[in-house]
Amino acid sequence: MLKIFPGNPYLHRALADLLIKRKSFSVAAEYYQSTADLFIADGVVLPAVVAKMLQWQIVKPSFKSIKEFYHSLIEKNPRMTPLNMFLASLSFREFIVFVTRLDRIILPPRKVVKKFGDLENNLFMIVSGKLHRRTYPSASGSGDATPVIESIEDEIFGDIFPLEKERFSQSYTETASRVELVKISRDNLLEICKDFPSIEAGLLELFENHGKLFSRPYVERKTRRHPIPVRVSLEVHEVDETAPLLKLHGYARDLSIGGACLILESGIKTPVEPGQLIGKTVNIIMSPPNDAMTLNIKGSVVWSQMITTDEEVSQALGIEFDVMSPNLSGLLLVFADNLYHAH
Repeated sequence: MLKIFPGNPYLHRALADLLIKRKSFSVAAEYYQSTADLFIADGVVLPAVVAKMLQWQIVKPSFKSIKEFYHSLIEKNPRMTPLNMFLASLSFREFIVFVTRLDRIILPPRKVVKKFGDLENNLFMIVSGKLHRRTYPSASGSGDATPVIESIEDEIFGDIFPLEKERFSQSYTETASRVELVKISRDNLLEICKDFPSIEAGLLELFENHGKLFSRPYVERKTRRHPIPVRVSLEVHEVDETAPLLKLHGYARDLSIGGACLILESGIKTPVEPGQLIGKTVNIIMSPPNDAMTLNIKGSVVWSQMITTDEEVSQALGIEFDVMSPNLSGLLLVFADNLYHAH
């Protein structure tokens, strides 16, 4: 995959994580270094910081290398988001004391992060992945009592400011995908703000800017993404896999380790009704843009519907993948991570 997309920091990060599992620590450190460099070049700040944290866990950094990273991060920081502006406001000493208090968390899908009524004890920063938040209406309010579910597409969450005041969660937050977070506790922030009062001023600005940017919290927000075009060929089978019922073509709109949403080419007429495809066995052949590799995955159709894309009506199929080998699932995971990445 790196030969296909050599400048993609997400792939460098995926390989570094894989090398850690294989206990190839020194090589993993090199890939965490390249991950951080590529993220910085793209102006992606928090994932660059996390990659550096992971590298420093393997190889103890020199004072000079830390300072070089800090200056590079400040120089290339686009300052386009509240979190980026906050990190850019930190002096070198403040940056070190803040980053060294961060805890990294990896959570699987459908994992509860915090419940309604929990004490707000942490500031969370989203490195990757997607979360859902369910907010319950006030008991004294009127109207629809149904809880509102929204996608958390912002960079931070955790109602901890002002730091001196205890607050309790007014929502229920859980992961919608594999999620990587870093967090810093309210106690740690209170402690470091005693020595570095300007960090508290920066936090005030962070929460104010965040509140202005996300002033309508109950609106589904879509992250801007760059799709990598992935052509798909689809063989639909009955029982005998040697004789496909029909062959279709299209592209993958959504792709994960468990399944995919496939959009068929506009104007394709199938010999059966769309609903009759549900439950059929399928074989999917997909390739990245330059056809340098091909994935062949088996699964079944779990839903089918007509959608409008670019003012044309197309058929969409929801595919659930069969259980696959560890090698294939690992390759698909990297492929899926690279298909849509936040920009």
